[in-house]
Amino acid sequence: MTTAEPPTFLKPGVHLDAYRIRRWRGGGAYGDVYESVKDGRHFALKVTKHRQSSDDPSKTYLRQLRELVCLVQLDHPNIAKVHGWTRTADGRGYLALDFVEGWTLAEWLQEMRPTFQDVLRVFVKLANALEHLHSRGVRHRDISLSNVMVRKSDGEPVIIDLGAGEHSGALELTDAPLPPGTTRYRSPEAARFFKEHRDEPSARYDFPLEDDSYALAVCLFDALTDPEPAKNADARKVPRINVNSLSMAPPPARRANPRVPEPLSARVARLLERDVEKRRPALASMREALEELGAQDSAEWQAEVFASAEEDMGSPETPGVARAGTRRRMLAGAAAVLAAVLAAVGVAMLMRQSPSPEGPPAQAAPESPSGPRAEAPVAPPSTHAPPASAVPSSPEVPVQKESPVVNAPKNQPPSPPVAKKPKKSAPVFSLEFLGKCAAATAFAAAQWGCPASQVLPTQERCPSAAVTAMKHRWLEDGGQFLIRVDVNQAVTPYCERNPAHSMCEVVVGDGEIESETREKYGDLPVGTRLYGRVWTGGKEVVARYTRARPPGEEEIPICVALGLPGGEGGALTQPGSKPGAAVLMSEEPARFIFGQWP
Repeated sequence: MTTAEPPTFLKPGVHLDAYRIRRWRGGGAYGDVYESVKDGRHFALKVTKHRQSSDDPSKTYLRQLRELVCLVQLDHPNIAKVHGWTRTADGRGYLALDFVEGWTLAEWLQEMRPTFQDVLRVFVKLANALEHLHSRGVRHRDISLSNVMVRKSDGEPVIIDLGAGEHSGALELTDAPLPPGTTRYRSPEAARFFKEHRDEPSARYDFPLEDDSYALAVCLFDALTDPEPAKNADARKVPRINVNSLSMAPPPARRANPRVPEPLSARVARLLERDVEKRRPALASMREALEELGAQDSAEWQAEVFASAEEDMGSPETPGVARAGTRRRMLAGAAAVLAAVLAAVGVAMLMRQSPSPEGPPAQAAPESPSGPRAEAPVAPPSTHAPPASAVPSSPEVPVQKESPVVNAPKNQPPSPPVAKKPKKSAPVFSLEFLGKCAAATAFAAAQWGCPASQVLPTQERCPSAAVTAMKHRWLEDGGQFLIRVDVNQAVTPYCERNPAHSMCEVVVGDGEIESETREKYGDLPVGTRLYGRVWTGGKEVVARYTRARPPGEEEIPICVALGLPGGEGGALTQPGSKPGAAVLMSEEPARFIFGQWP
C-alpha cells in the first residue's frame, strides 16, 4: 500500500492513510471532495486546499477545524456525519464524512418528478434538521439546492458541506463583508448590507439563524417554480425568477406554476416577505406549517409539481402550464438543430442572390411549427446563482390539433386518419433572426436566445514543441496553478482581494480568450498572458491555451487546460450559465498538459 500526502488532485487508486481514492467528486475555493473506500465502506474525503491569493495560510487549517467543530456537535439523520479528521505534515488536512450516493436536491427535483407531497416530505425533514443544527449553536450559512443530497436508497435528504458554517464562539475567519455563500439564497438584509458596505473590508454581516431558514424557503420556492433547477437559467428554458430584489418580493409560486395549491403558495409568500418583521414568525413556524400542508391527501396535493410531457401539449384546465411547456419545447431543440439551420440559412441566402440560369428560383415552402424534440443535456449543479432579470417570453408556437376524420368527396380517395399522438413543437426561427445569430458574438447570441452549439473540441496530443518549451521552463505535466480567467473583463478592487467570493464572477463565451497567471509555477512568472480558445457547450467550460507570453519576453508554445482533472476536463460552471455565456469564478485553476488534451 502506498500512502501519499494530499496533493491538489489525488488520482484513483492512491491511498490517503487507510482510505483508497476512487475518484474526484468536486471542489470549491477551499477544498476538494473525493469518493474513497475504507474497509469496504464508502466515505467522502474533503481535502483542504489553500488559495494562493490568501494572505494567511493558517486560515486553511482553521477553516477546516471550524467545520469539524460544527460537525461533531451534530447528530441528526438528515445531516452528514463526520467520521474522522487528520492534519497532514504540510498543514493541510482532510475530513472523512458520510458518502451520500444520490442526487443533489436540484437534480432530484428535475429528474424524479416529485409530487407536492413528496416535496413537502423532504422540506419538513430539512426544516427539522435546521432546527437541530440551530439548537446546537451552529449556522450552516450556505443552504442551497446543491448543498442538499437526496439518497438513492431511501429518498432521505441530507444536508452537506458546512465549509462556510460557524458555531458559537468560533474565531472570525471571514475576510469580506459577507461570509462565503450563494447569492440567490442570501436574505434581503444580507444583500442590503453588502450593497452598503461592499467597499469596506472591515465590515462584517452578523449572520442570524433565520437566514438559514430563509435560504431553505428560497429552495422551496425554486422547487415549486423551476421545472429544471439543475440546469438553472439555461438558454433552453425560461430564466429563473428573480428573488434578490431588495424591495419587491418574488411573484406568488402559484402565478409562476398554476399547479401549486393556493395554501402552499400563500405560505411560501410569507416565508419570502421583504419585511423581516413580517417574515420572522413564518420562518420560525416553517416546519409545523409544512407538516400540516403535507398531510393534505387530495388529488391536487398528490399531483406532480410540473406537468408531464403529455400535459405540456396543453389542456384547458392548465393554460399556464401549457404555455410553459410550449416554451420549453420551442427551446429544447435549439442546440440540436443549430448546425443544420445555420447551414440552411447560408444556402437560402445564396439561392436568393444567385438564381438558377434554367429558370426562377422555386418558391420556398412555409415554415412548419412541428418537428422532433431534442433532449437537452443535464448540467451540473450549482451553488451560486446571480439575480436573474426579467426577460420577454419567447413567442409561443401553436400546437396542431387532431383533425376529425370526415367523409371525402366521391371523386377523391379518403384522407388517411391523423395520428393519435400529438405532434411536438420545434423552435421556429426566421431567416433574418438566424442571420443575426450567425453574425453575432457568442455572448450576444446567448442573450438574444439564439440556438446554441454544443460542439466540444476533438481530442489531440500536445505538440512536441510545446512539451519541450514547457520542460525548459521547469513545468510539470499536470502541474496546477491559478489564472485570472479573462483579463478583458474588469474586476472590482474587492474581487481583486477576494476572488473566491461568490459575487466575483465573469461570463465567457465561445471563441478566443486571454487569461493570465496569478501565481508563479516553475520558471513561468506571475502575470504571464495565456492565449487560447473556449468551448461552453458542455457541462463544463473547456478552454485550451496554446500560447504564453511571460512579461517582457517573447511568446512560447504551451499546452494548458482550464480546470482540474475529472469530468470533461474543464471548469464547473456557476448557476446562471448558458451555452455561449457561461458563468465562472473570476479566478479558476488550470493545469499543464504534456500528453493528450482532455
